[in-house]
Amino acid sequence: MKKFIFFRNDRLGDFIILTNLLKAIKKKYKVSQITVLCSSLNYNFIKKYKIVDHAFVYNKSDPLFSKIKVFRKIISSSYFASFAVDGKSFSNLCNFCIKSKYKLGLVYNYKFLNLWFSKPNFLYNFFFFDKFETFTSKKNLKTIDHLPTKFLKLGNFLGLNIKTKDSYYFETNKNENLKFNKFKSKYLNKKYILIHFDEKWNDITSIDKRLFTNLLYLQAKTKKQLILTSYKNNFKYFEILKKNIQQHNSNNILIVENSNLFFFERLIFHSLCAVSCHSGFLVQIAGANRTNLIDIINKKDYAWYSSWKPKNTKHKFVFKSNSVEEPIVSIFKNLALAIRSYL
Repeated sequence: MKKFIFFRNDRLGDFIILTNLLKAIKKKYKVSQITVLCSSLNYNFIKKYKIVDHAFVYNKSDPLFSKIKVFRKIISSSYFASFAVDGKSFSNLCNFCIKSKYKLGLVYNYKFLNLWFSKPNFLYNFFFFDKFETFTSKKNLKTIDHLPTKFLKLGNFLGLNIKTKDSYYFETNKNENLKFNKFKSKYLNKKYILIHFDEKWNDITSIDKRLFTNLLYLQAKTKKQLILTSYKNNFKYFEILKKNIQQHNSNNILIVENSNLFFFERLIFHSLCAVSCHSGFLVQIAGANRTNLIDIINKKDYAWYSSWKPKNTKHKFVFKSNSVEEPIVSIFKNLALAIRSYL
């Protein structure tokens, strides 16, 4: 049996980018075992993947004895290949200590006092990795440095034969499919636009006062039903929006709050396009089901967010701007144009 370990001690979207590698491993090696070191943020999601055989949780805030316990579990096995790709010190320590035929990794480059450094350092990279790719920190990034392509190259070093247009992998849930189909037949039109709201909308000027009227404008321009999603959103702009929609009482604009990830994935999958201020999970799920995407971002972050986008989706950007008199009006006008190009 060939054993593989992935160090992905971060968030949901970061794990999804790796799923085409996991799927390719299971296809190439019929008798294989995949272990993932994850965080408490993505453990409950990852453990539901049938292609993941073991998942260990590591949190920086854990007591020392818990960290030692996880460390011992990881280094107790021998692996065919390890993927240390999350840039975490604990992951790099485990990768240093484990027995693995191939050690593959992602090296994070950053500037300090105008000098370039890397994590792990250059001695570790050249002596302990059989192959590594480099990725530039957000603060120092000037041009697009496409992260999914970096992972693809690491996988193809092992002959996994993954292509840039290959979809990520998402395991749908049968019960959630049934629930969604009932919800869809009752509330959803054939083609709708999904807009996801979170904390990244907060920096748009006048969002408290002007969001609802601009959603009405967008719905009128596209002539499509709007499904508004959010998770534990207690921001003022969203509370005001909910009150306005309740008073409006129209099926053309619906709010779906706090759905689980499997139901949310179905909403994304069946949408005409999905809009967000670059919600990581939404963007990477689109890479699994080829959903059209629109990201609303600050222009200065274009290279950074372009470095994360899946290459198998149609992906457009709309820029926030406080240099115009009514930023939110400008955003929704450009959003309407972008959506109409998908119609």
